[in-house]
Amino acid sequence: MQSSHATALMVVGHGTTSPDGIRQFTEVVEQLRARVDMPVGHGFLEFAEPDINSGISKLLAKHRCSDVIVLPLLLLAAGHVKNDVPASVLEARRDFEQVSFTYARDLSITPTLLEIVEERSHAPFEFVPSPNRPERERKFTLLVGRGSTDLDANSDLYKIARLLAERGALGEVDPAFISLARPNVPDALDKLRLLGATEITIAPYFLFAGALLQRIYFQSRAWQKHNPDVELRLASEMGPDPRIVDLLIQRSTEIQLPPKLMNCDMCIYRSEIPNRPLPLGPARGHPHRH
Repeated sequence: MQSSHATALMVVGHGTTSPDGIRQFTEVVEQLRARVDMPVGHGFLEFAEPDINSGISKLLAKHRCSDVIVLPLLLLAAGHVKNDVPASVLEARRDFEQVSFTYARDLSITPTLLEIVEERSHAPFEFVPSPNRPERERKFTLLVGRGSTDLDANSDLYKIARLLAERGALGEVDPAFISLARPNVPDALDKLRLLGATEITIAPYFLFAGALLQRIYFQSRAWQKHNPDVELRLASEMGPDPRIVDLLIQRSTEIQLPPKLMNCDMCIYRSEIPNRPLPLGPARGHPHRH
């Protein structure tokens, strides 16, 4: 028997062949389900079941809803966010004409995700010490993203690396990609070594475990074997952190509000930046006659 609800949430993940990755995604969905008073369904873009439209069908077969909010549990707006998920939403609108579907934005660039990356980087699960480490230390962080053919998404990783560097907790931060874009991980590590790096933390900008994450670790370990003078620290993915559930709830709420044209998520007047005291409010009384 169907239950009746005004609104339901549909969480969309990338999908993976990794059982750990599926478990982590499912944990986030279960945390979300426990925190909201509405039905929550899920589906994957690829590599896992159910697919998005099967997940929507399953959700609506169990719950009678007039509105479904599709929540992409994806970090940046590349091809999946811009093309693949919207195509599935369009198909759902054709299949369920009596239901209104709205599509929320990706997790995007937020202080929350930067904090999680910093925490994971400060507690690496593995490090390979250097027996010939020089006395003068120079620490770097290599932020590694998935990589895309979407130029906008790739440039966002550069912005995230810069924001992390500005926050000051991870030292100098450089970006790299594990697929489809450059620099790749070995080339980026070579660059940092030439810049004098004695310690490099590999910080994956990934939500969950999967094949690409293991590729990052494999390439990093292989590089370190040929560069034993550099200490390498491997940080973990973000994982099923409750703060990610907070972001999903925020995305589901903001899509129901009037549109906000200005991006305020990382504005210095809205978000306090560690080690950089700035006014949390618009500057007043400053003349611009000069």
